Amino acid sequence: MTQVSDKPAERPRLREAREDRESGTAGVVPAELTRLFAQLWTDDGDGSGAHTSLSGTKGGDSIAMIEAIAEHLAPRIQAVSQWPLQAVLYVPRLGRINARVRREQGAWSIDLEAQEDATARWLSGVRQPCEDRLAVALGQPVSLHLSTVGRA
Repeated sequence: MTQVSDKPAERPRLREAREDRESGTAGVVPAELTRLFAQLWTDDGDGSGAHTSLSGTKGGDSIAMIEAIAEHLAPRIQAVSQWPLQAVLYVPRLGRINARVRREQGAWSIDLEAQEDATARWLSGVRQPCEDRLAVALGQPVSLHLSTVGRA
């Protein structure tokens, strides 16, 4: 004869989903990237987020967008071994920017073509700071040239 207990059966405790994850920084976004993202998508008051006109871009916003361009382009340039490099950048509030990079004697020649007219105008106004930031990121002089793709 088999004995049966009169006590309720104990079920194993279900683990919470949190216990399955490793502790640490998984999924944590660095503060500077969070700040950059917020600056790029913040409404300036004359539009809404990404659709805001660049003509009213503040100095801090311009710096953040120049940083975004440098952070998109510099790693690509440093990782390539065949020249010229052609890349397409998608930067919030700036849209699509085509980049063509050539390596010259001790310097970089970078052509940027903005798809949006407003972006082309903005780039022409910040050409020198953008050139300087790319030179710092690449560790060599940069010659930045601008042109407009325009809409079809």
